Amino acid sequence: MRVRRRTILLVLCLVTIAGVDGALAWRKALYRGETERLREGMTALERQRADAIVAADADKSQLMFLIAQRQAMGDEALHLAVNLDSGYVALDRGMARLRVMPARVGPARRVGTAPDTLQVGTPLGMRALSTVLGPKDAWELPAWVWIDRGLPVPESRAGSGWTGPAALATTGGTLLYSLPESGPLADSSYVMPGSIRMSASDLAAIRENLTPGMRIYFY
Repeated sequence: MRVRRRTILLVLCLVTIAGVDGALAWRKALYRGETERLREGMTALERQRADAIVAADADKSQLMFLIAQRQAMGDEALHLAVNLDSGYVALDRGMARLRVMPARVGPARRVGTAPDTLQVGTPLGMRALSTVLGPKDAWELPAWVWIDRGLPVPESRAGSGWTGPAALATTGGTLLYSLPESGPLADSSYVMPGSIRMSASDLAAIRENLTPGMRIYFY
């Protein structure tokens, strides 16, 4: 009976993997077709410029990723490392990994209302912790958060607890927050673009180790 059950589970897993691979291949084909269609409408000079921009951006992002990762590994002081691809935040000291915490990375996208729009994305490189927020602290959120959620922008954009029971703000304005009970971020399916959402319990567990000026590496 157990062998049969394991066989069924194995077959289901293989079918699921095959389905995911098929969906990814289909999406890749769609993207490739759309890219080729757009390139057909360009002149040779425009295609060369577009290729150069894409290559430069990719090289720059990869370089910043490697630099931030190397800096984090060589930092002997207590610090946070945010792995954007794998979706976790780690409390590290040099090569020693003290705690790994799952995290959801907010998407990168253009926000606001035209012509006043802004491209928002998570940073690459090193930031410093500027503020540690508690459940009753207020932090002013950008107006585009309400616009992004299809909500009217209130007169006051700083409400008590709107960044959850615990949150961290970095230099440059990047926010690592937990799911709040009220405010525009109180939606488990929504993660603020350009920000990181973690569990309140994980943030509470490392709170005593956090001090303003602490380095946070994003890679």
